[in-house]
Amino acid sequence: MKPIRSWVLLSMVMSLGTSLPVQACSYDGQFNNPFTESFPGSLDIAIATQNALEENHVKQVDALDGKQGLRRVSWWLKLMAKQHSSALESVSYIYLVDSHLWSKVTQGNQLDIHSSPTSQAKLSVMLLSEAALNALIEDDLDLQDAIDLGIVQFSS
Repeated sequence: MKPIRSWVLLSMVMSLGTSLPVQACSYDGQFNNPFTESFPGSLDIAIATQNALEENHVKQVDALDGKQGLRRVSWWLKLMAKQHSSALESVSYIYLVDSHLWSKVTQGNQLDIHSSPTSQAKLSVMLLSEAALNALIEDDLDLQDAIDLGIVQFSS
């Protein structure tokens, strides 16, 4: 009887895992392949970012793992939210496709970093890569250029 219960429990957990976005990001020590479709449009962002790197439109970002990486990207996200506040007015989440990091945009464009959506209901999401985020805060690209390159996308 125990093996049947184990299989039922395992199947319930697996079905729950497929209905909600993955909660862990690469800063949690979770390996995430940026070339997977973790959210609609994320694969397009990853490919466009690779092209932008090859064509020197954006700079390669030095990898930082764990708390240091999360601290850096949190700072970058907050800077970007201040610099591009008008573009974020209709956005409910920001999703970094390479690290699979979700951040919720709250009132006044404040960010709740590392906060995943609780459902897959229709969301307004800004998708980008860390290289795109870095280019935006360093003023290497403006937002429209990043959108034109395909390294930033808004979905709803």
